Amino acid sequence: MHRPRIPWRIALIVLHFLVGILLVPVVTRRNSRNGRRIVHWWHRRLLRILNLRIEVHGELPAPPALVVSNHISWLDITVLGSLLPTTFLSKAEVRRWPVIGWLAMRVGTLFIRRGSGQSARIGAAIAEHLRQGGMLALFPEGTTSDGRSVRPFFSRLFAAAIEAGAPVTPVALRYRVDGHHDPVAPYTGDQTLLANLLGLLGRPGSTIEVHFLPLLASANSDSKTLATRARVAIVTVVEDHV
Repeated sequence: MHRPRIPWRIALIVLHFLVGILLVPVVTRRNSRNGRRIVHWWHRRLLRILNLRIEVHGELPAPPALVVSNHISWLDITVLGSLLPTTFLSKAEVRRWPVIGWLAMRVGTLFIRRGSGQSARIGAAIAEHLRQGGMLALFPEGTTSDGRSVRPFFSRLFAAAIEAGAPVTPVALRYRVDGHHDPVAPYTGDQTLLANLLGLLGRPGSTIEVHFLPLLASANSDSKTLATRARVAIVTVVEDHV
């Protein structure tokens, strides 16, 4: 992708976010038949603008389910949102991002700040969402990595799946360029969202492998054991195929 095309792609992204703002009332309207379809379309369109292709491995889970994934980029939400009928748990900082934070809030994203003592309240909200037949995705590493390894999982919120009697679906994400590790997509360190976005726009594109791994039953388990089993399943894909 030649650099002169970057302004055009930025214009497409801005327009796409404006469309998202206009569609929020339809998506959030109670009992809207087309709401979920619109969400999928919006995420998929953003990926197309960025020239990112999804490659799915395994069987997509059906709700109710707690979906847990390794965390590499802000795009992880768009990737999973393009495939699954899920809401998300996200770090509190995302709520302050221009446009993106507002859109995330309006479509039902739950926000949590590490170390704030909110885990019990958020866990109860997740459990209730699962009991109502919903699906929720979270990133138990608590922060992003470069995609070559998987950080330790925070296990406390896995208790919500146990309380609701819902299975856990581990998902392994791998960002690849020509079959190799993608060094541009990871959103890590002190990098700004704008810098990461410009990096994505300044190259032809890449592939995102999404590995849906076998369901983990939550019955007769505890949160630490469940978190460990989910992490081991994800590590097997991520770290054995770097």
